[in-house]
Amino acid sequence: MKVVLITGASSGIGKELARQFAAHDYDLVLTARRETLLQELCEELRNEYRIQVDYFACDLAKDPKAVYDFCKEKGYTVSVLVNNAGYGDYGRFDESDLDKDLGMIELNNKALVALTYHCLNDMKKQGYGHILNTGSVASFIPGPYMAVYYATKAFVMSFSMALREELRKENIRVSVLCPAPTKSAFWEVANGETTAVYDNIFARTCEDAAKTGYEIFEKNKAYAIDGRVYRFMIGAARLMPIELAARAVGFIQSKTKHKS
Repeated sequence: MKVVLITGASSGIGKELARQFAAHDYDLVLTARRETLLQELCEELRNEYRIQVDYFACDLAKDPKAVYDFCKEKGYTVSVLVNNAGYGDYGRFDESDLDKDLGMIELNNKALVALTYHCLNDMKKQGYGHILNTGSVASFIPGPYMAVYYATKAFVMSFSMALREELRKENIRVSVLCPAPTKSAFWEVANGETTAVYDNIFARTCEDAAKTGYEIFEKNKAYAIDGRVYRFMIGAARLMPIELAARAVGFIQSKTKHKS
């Protein structure tokens, strides 16, 4: 059975991407660490959309091949891979938790590359595949106070675009969804709820981002930034010298506010 495999699917953008694909009659395999949330989402999608949905709870950072092996054992062929799992952290790098930073690289980059590698040969055998990677507006510019996170997302964009070109003649597509700041649990994990970036007037919802993600999948676009305001902002930032862009982002992200 051909399936869409979605990582980081228990909440946030991953959960909404699962809903988008389910609404378009795709069968799914969902993975994340939190099994209870996966079970609840699977039941919801089965009942609402009458599709086949399975899940595999695991820590992708520790063993990214495990979910691929699960699919093989169950007879699932991954025709669409959605690499969405990831997290960030807010604060100065020299005051950060190094283990958390290294774990971020393991999940945001290493697991994405490994799972892509394992699924790619199956896609080549079936003569079709689509890899949808979740990047960020952070993919385009340096990000003081979230230096490692921004760097991981720059890696996602660079890797994805190179892979898209390599596979251009093989009917295997690669796209990158670049969400803007969204109202989600991301900021709790990142310790960034007091920043001015969190819950700003231009913040997007996870549903907004997922709709953009499904659109670039369906239209085979190379990438898309979610939200017109952020497309303008990133376009302007990319015209600046990189040092000036870093200073501008640092100014914005250094600002904090108190939640009432």
